[in-house]
Amino acid sequence: MLFLVLIDQTVKAIISQVFMQHDFDIIVHVLRFHPKLNTRLSYAGNFIDILSSPFVTILLNILAVFIFLSGYSLYKTKRIRTSFPVRMIMIFGIAGCLCSLIDKLFWGGSLDFLQIPNFFIFDLKDCYLKVAEVIFVIIGILHNKEISVKEYLQFCHNKFRL
Repeated sequence: MLFLVLIDQTVKAIISQVFMQHDFDIIVHVLRFHPKLNTRLSYAGNFIDILSSPFVTILLNILAVFIFLSGYSLYKTKRIRTSFPVRMIMIFGIAGCLCSLIDKLFWGGSLDFLQIPNFFIFDLKDCYLKVAEVIFVIIGILHNKEISVKEYLQFCHNKFRL
């Protein structure tokens, strides 16, 4: 997990020092290198002002980390061994959340540098989070009878006295 954070932040440091003025196709008409600092602090912050507030986005980031860790804690009460897909969710999800938090605290935004032309721009952190989300949805569909949102909320209430 920390290795993924290190990769993301190292790439951003190099881009910010050397490649901010560069713009080129990686895969013609499909993927471009197009560095841009998104100071709106979240994708939704481009459309909803409160989601570009540093205080709100940092709080949401901390909440996301809490959800990952508490969800994993519930999972561990039900399983002795952690499955490979769940390990991948945790590794990519926590790495993405940590990268996002570092971006907000130290970059003042996200240094996005990969672009699908005329659609959106993103970075490695977004890829990490998307991998975690896709695996989570697949696991959720396959195992929807084993853990419910109601059970998760009850677990959090009992464990953390929320």
